[in-house]
Amino acid sequence: MWFGVPVADFEIFSGKPKGFGYVAQSGKKLVRNFCAECGSRLYTSDLESFPGLMFVQIGALDDPKGFAPQLEMFTKRRLDWTKPLDLPQFTDMPH
Repeated sequence: MWFGVPVADFEIFSGKPKGFGYVAQSGKKLVRNFCAECGSRLYTSDLESFPGLMFVQIGALDDPKGFAPQLEMFTKRRLDWTKPLDLPQFTDMPH
């Protein structure tokens, strides 16, 4: 699970993540950033599809309780045993 944050509001307090370039199914580029120590995925930056926005993995936060889902994306990949949330649903990235 992840959430969007304006680049101007994003700050790293410690460590230096390691980024890897990636091309999404849409053909747009982005960078996935991981903890250089443990390899956990932290956030996605440099999103061609969403300039000025970053996607932060909710598991990268010390206290994620303040964030609630607003929609579900990529539902085409949902596992059979997972129940849909009562939120707007998108099989792919919404336009």
